[in-house]
Amino acid sequence: MDSDMEHDAPESMHIENMTLAQLQREAPHMSNDMIERCLDLLVQTAANIREIANGREPLCAVPVEILHRIMEAIPVPLYYRDGSIDTFQPFWHSATRDSARLVPLTQTCRHLRRVALSDPLLWSTVITHPSLAFRSYAWRNDSAPLAVVMTPFDGFTDILDAFYSSHAHRVRELHFTDMVHGRIDHLQSLMKFSSPGLRSYTFCGENGFERDLLKMSLRWPTHSLPLPSGSTATLRDIHILRIPLLPSSPLPQLTHLALCEIYMRGLHIAIANVLSLCPSLESLVLSSLFDIDNASIQDPQPLYMKELHRLTMRDLDVVALRFYLALLASNGTSSQSATQLLIGADPTTPFVSQWLSLEAFQPATSIAFTRTELYNHDWMSFTRVSSDHVAHVSREFFSRGFDRSGTFRGSPRWYAKLMPPRESLLDVREVWVANSVSKERDVEFAFLQPTIASLPALETLVLRDHSHGGGHSERDSIFPGLSMCPSMLDPSFQSHRLKTLRLIYGLRPSRHRSHTSPKWRLSFKTMLTQLKTGAYDYLEHLVVQMGPQLVVCETDLALLRAHFTTVQLENVDEDLPEMPLPSYCDDPRAGPYGSQGWVGSIW
Repeated sequence: MDSDMEHDAPESMHIENMTLAQLQREAPHMSNDMIERCLDLLVQTAANIREIANGREPLCAVPVEILHRIMEAIPVPLYYRDGSIDTFQPFWHSATRDSARLVPLTQTCRHLRRVALSDPLLWSTVITHPSLAFRSYAWRNDSAPLAVVMTPFDGFTDILDAFYSSHAHRVRELHFTDMVHGRIDHLQSLMKFSSPGLRSYTFCGENGFERDLLKMSLRWPTHSLPLPSGSTATLRDIHILRIPLLPSSPLPQLTHLALCEIYMRGLHIAIANVLSLCPSLESLVLSSLFDIDNASIQDPQPLYMKELHRLTMRDLDVVALRFYLALLASNGTSSQSATQLLIGADPTTPFVSQWLSLEAFQPATSIAFTRTELYNHDWMSFTRVSSDHVAHVSREFFSRGFDRSGTFRGSPRWYAKLMPPRESLLDVREVWVANSVSKERDVEFAFLQPTIASLPALETLVLRDHSHGGGHSERDSIFPGLSMCPSMLDPSFQSHRLKTLRLIYGLRPSRHRSHTSPKWRLSFKTMLTQLKTGAYDYLEHLVVQMGPQLVVCETDLALLRAHFTTVQLENVDEDLPEMPLPSYCDDPRAGPYGSQGWVGSIW
């Protein structure tokens, strides 16, 4: 290259200021390094131009239909609080949404505001409160079905009178919250307006202690639940909480009913009368019901409810539990039914044991023993599944100190009293033991081993544990063992069909998603020592399912294969598998704050 060409060659520091035409002219004189720098600069420039071009029409270029779908996902299910008080928590599935979350979007630009306001369904939830937003929401959804949440405040009656009379015909959901006896006359006056499309109804009283609820229940001038005119033929679900009011009219289409924290004279007989008015009932929840006339209640005649698939009884005293077990006897319910009892006192156990032993129950095909630990409490559960019936019992224990019955860690004694006759377990093919296997709990749950050993049809034993999560450092190991497996050297061993052992380890659901990298080692040192005794030679298949927080040593797996015909290792990214339940246990109308949130509940 001569001196003139060297003089004309562009300096690298000036490349940024050159036009494309200049670059083309100077290209023959550029070094390879300079050409590579030009190429990088051009690629970056193209990316910047593309970003600027796309920025001219951002969300505005998205089709309106897509924007509507995006906006539908923004409002979360409504959970309404007044200060520190929970005033509305939908027990059943609800269309109520927190529409206020859309307000910032409507203030972004004219186009997004126009799109948001053009879809009345986005604003179909109306909460009565004194601000102007209440009136504006009602205006925005002038053509859509309404989900109305009524909360009392100063001037509540004036606003309600002006709104409800002209919108009652569009109401699909009606939820009264924090109501007191002094407003019943006004509410009854509103019920004259017809709501022929009403599907969901909630009536909640004030929050209060048990003694306050009992005192307030005596102040109500009526015990008849106010229902809008024309709604009894269309209602699908009702939730009554902390208030002594019950329906008094036939509800032919009602499929879901939850009665919770009700204190009332003659309550149990009144509830029996209500149930006789609901021939289509599929799901029933009875929680914390107290009858002032408890001592004088007689066992009722069984009520035939052929559509009832799911029954939950929670925190009922002995009298109430005995009454409803007699009223809703299994031979008077659906051919496919599931019943769960969530109890807290030991005196109920004899009635529960008798109920579990009813001849109407078909022989169980699966059973489960489950321990759930939360804070300083344990919940012990027993579940039996047959082809057409599911029975589940869960009881709360204090895990430290004495439990409510005065028994220190009384779960083995409770299980022993609860177990149904051996004759009803002869067809059990699968047993689940959850969170009850560890060095600390081996002695406490040793009573399960003879039960498992006595099952002649047993084919699979499942040991599931998530109770170790969080209590170990990253250096700790978890040691699965065979303490729940029966020994074939025991003369009482009858589980000759038992061939498969399934181990499930991980974290509880609340911690599973926050820990996605390996933190603990699953060590089979203890199990390998137990296998060498020959007491478990009947086992042929081992299935290990574990969350992403656990790792297994390949050496351990190789040693295990010497004792099992097959060893299968599965990584579980989602929640740990649980005991499978029949489809009729799944409730399509289950709400975010219903029975599924109760400890010990299986639906």
